Amino acid sequence: MAVKTNAVILILLMSALSGLATEDGFARYQLIIDKHPFGEEPLEAETVQISLNQSFARHLRLSMLFEGPGGDVRAGIIDTKEKKNYILSIGEVEGGLELIEADLSASEAMLRKGSEVALFKLESDTPEPLSKSQQAARRSSYAGRRSARLAAANKSTKPKKPEAPRLTGEALRAHLENVQMNAIRDGLPPLPLPLTPEMDAQLVAEGVLDPQ
Repeated sequence: MAVKTNAVILILLMSALSGLATEDGFARYQLIIDKHPFGEEPLEAETVQISLNQSFARHLRLSMLFEGPGGDVRAGIIDTKEKKNYILSIGEVEGGLELIEADLSASEAMLRKGSEVALFKLESDTPEPLSKSQQAARRSSYAGRRSARLAAANKSTKPKKPEAPRLTGEALRAHLENVQMNAIRDGLPPLPLPLTPEMDAQLVAEGVLDPQ
């Protein structure tokens, strides 16, 4: 008798579990699920795009682009508000500014501060805040140009002499001195470079500096 009773209980229990597993049984909880009791899924963080007059970029200017000794591209940035100069390589962060990309051939660089990204060009004093899609397009373009250069290098079977940096030695020194002189003439913060006696004399002759 006890065996029959246990068998009946087991059958009833299996029937109940089977009912819960059906679509109708699960549907009873759909209303609760739709209310997201555990919260909404987090959205992917969007990069902020704001107008230039509210952007961090409005106080910055791209002053130079050049290749470092190791062939890495570096950008010179002038902060007219904080009266500071930065020389950054790609991926480097200083003062909250990160150089994301730089292209010597296009004379442009992308800088990030926080969640905002802006494009700077050497020939323009007006930076351009970028949307997320614009950033992706430009980074794809940069990556494509890098891949093309690598592919061209791999196709060449004859070893080539390494290409010399565009500005080195005396030419680089003269370029930096020229940038320094122009910054002083324009009332911008100078580069962290000392003035030579010749530079000082020239600026005094132009009336930019008072004679010592």
